[in-house]
Amino acid sequence: MSDSGAASDSLAARLTLTFAAELDDSQRTLVADTLALERDPSEAERQRSVFRIMHTLKGAARAAGVPAIESLCHAMETELSRGKASGAPLSPSHLALLLTIADAFAEASQQLKRGEKVTDDGVAPLLHRIAGRGSAAASGSAPRQVSTLVLPAPPVPTPAMPPAPEKESDAEPNPPEATPDQTRRITDSDDQVRIGVASLDGLLAVTGEVLRLASRMEDQPTNLTRAIEEIDDPTMRTSMMQLARRFDSDVHVLHTLSSRLIDSVRRLRQRPFADIVEALPRVVRDVSMSVGKPAELIVEGGELEADRPVLEMLREPLLHLVRNAVDHGIEPPAARAAAGKPAEGIVRVKAAMRADRLRVTVSDDGAGLNVDALRRRLTALGLPIPRKTHELAQSVFTEGFTTRENVTEISGRGVGLGIVQTAVESVGGTVDVSWQPGAGTTFTMEVPVTVAVLRAVIVDVSGHPVAIPTAYVERVTRIGRDEIRTIDGVSVLPDEDSPIPFVSLAGRLGPPFRDEPPADGRVVALRLAAGSRRLMVVVRDVIDEREIVMHALDITGGSRKSMLAGATLLPDGSVALVVDVPALLANRASNQSANFAPARVVVRRRILIVDDSITTRSLEESVLGASGYDVKTAVDGAQAWEILQNGEWDLVVSDIEMPRMDGIELCRKIRESSRTQSLPVILVTSLDKADDRMRGLAAGADAYITKSSFDQDVLLDTIRQLIGRGDGVTK
Repeated sequence: MSDSGAASDSLAARLTLTFAAELDDSQRTLVADTLALERDPSEAERQRSVFRIMHTLKGAARAAGVPAIESLCHAMETELSRGKASGAPLSPSHLALLLTIADAFAEASQQLKRGEKVTDDGVAPLLHRIAGRGSAAASGSAPRQVSTLVLPAPPVPTPAMPPAPEKESDAEPNPPEATPDQTRRITDSDDQVRIGVASLDGLLAVTGEVLRLASRMEDQPTNLTRAIEEIDDPTMRTSMMQLARRFDSDVHVLHTLSSRLIDSVRRLRQRPFADIVEALPRVVRDVSMSVGKPAELIVEGGELEADRPVLEMLREPLLHLVRNAVDHGIEPPAARAAAGKPAEGIVRVKAAMRADRLRVTVSDDGAGLNVDALRRRLTALGLPIPRKTHELAQSVFTEGFTTRENVTEISGRGVGLGIVQTAVESVGGTVDVSWQPGAGTTFTMEVPVTVAVLRAVIVDVSGHPVAIPTAYVERVTRIGRDEIRTIDGVSVLPDEDSPIPFVSLAGRLGPPFRDEPPADGRVVALRLAAGSRRLMVVVRDVIDEREIVMHALDITGGSRKSMLAGATLLPDGSVALVVDVPALLANRASNQSANFAPARVVVRRRILIVDDSITTRSLEESVLGASGYDVKTAVDGAQAWEILQNGEWDLVVSDIEMPRMDGIELCRKIRESSRTQSLPVILVTSLDKADDRMRGLAAGADAYITKSSFDQDVLLDTIRQLIGRGDGVTK
């Protein structure tokens, strides 16, 4: 293909995507205008806006080479011109037609984004409906036939050649002027840039590394000052102190700038709440007409922002809850009249910030939950009936639970509200329900504003750092064994309202974490809360609280995976797992009680991984940790040698090429020391030449594995041959 042909194809693709985005914007505006005209058909500005949409999209479709949409807009523009000339407001049938056209715009946009062609079939029924109104006959021209939609694609315009002007007969005699809002939107678009989500995630990862570096440097000025104080020469000490003060100032500036940088990147990922509620007015309108219950939707907090993935997750739960509010919550007009309520019900969707979490409520002014119906349904399903009313209400979130005798297409549809809870908890959120008899029901969803950057408490769990999002931590305390009670074999901590389950976090997470008896009979515990659920978890100690960048974690294994939300890198280079607190609390029924006096202690094989590549360290740590080994990492040979001087180790897995001290030198030092000379060493390296292998084995390595042929099974088999399995031994 020639360069000019490739450029033409590239431009055509850009035009198609640009037109798809324009279709999305126009579709949203068209729905909003049409719903407003249903309430007040005489609103002139809305009528002009609808006409303007058809006129503008007709030209845009021609430029983008989408003749089906061009023909549809032309036909509707002609129909609207006829009504405009007579001065009559748009009729209900007109408005219904406009909403159907809006649906066609949405479908066409999705087709274009998928790289598909918008065919005539999708718009043919609409053209027949428009033609059937007699508009074409009234204007003195024959209606367009479906066959005329098959038009050759127009030449793709080059940047220097704008699209050809419309035919004079197609142009509106007096095209409406753009409103100030539209003019501003067009002007602002000139300095807007579209950025892919993947690019933003990459940028966020880099800024996270900057933040980690700044955090790691925070303690350096203090350490430097202490070292300077030991200098004997006063002159030199004074000069060095001046340098230390400047260094301290620079570190402070670096930390401030890195925090501002990560804040800015985080805001780039955010979208306004208003973006995901644009479809709700149409939903309320359609359901209201279908079930014969007049209802009005009120949306508050549309200006609040959250991460795009968080908002996208909320889209389907909101649609489900709003349908449910009209179909289930609001009473029929006769019942509302008997209760002294207005005939039109109210559905309110409200977004508000609560600390670093977004709280979204969906409420109605209907009759409230039918508690008796819930009990009957639970009985019919053979499920236990909770004694507490609030716990009974939570049954609406049971998968597949519905009080409807007959499945409908509007709400419920036989799946219940379980899909709402599942979706919300997928991003670490919670959902709850409350109601007042005769006054309405409120569903409350709380989700993190961001799933990438969050503040977390870093705790020590059997020697490993673990991050717990601060938003879920109510309190950190020390608890004595005499304060713990046992109810039905479960350890609990007495509380004002009801006993709180008390568990070991190490026991819940599993290997490489292990339960440890407290040294003095007292333990460090965190009280966690998500919605109405609470839990006390035991940890070895609390290390720090800081802002972290969370990364997705790919772990096989059901129970372990369900307890983890991701992982983060700490300033010292270690990897901390991030606990999925809602999942932890949701599964508390299966939690094992905290073990204060274990009958036996399991000592697991300890392996030190040495590699300057964080990717390799993380991969090997994940593989060995999942196999039951107790794993620690070092970034180079020098750090590894320091670690080996403290504690007992069973094996070292090391890279060769590293800064400060390479793997060959580390292996030599291990063999020269009487304390470590029998310690097995495996070299895992990219050096695959015969002489490289001989150098490694000559230095005392027990095994040599090349990264080019790296396979986790090979590594595990080699380790098991040298030190056995990671299951450990009992003492």
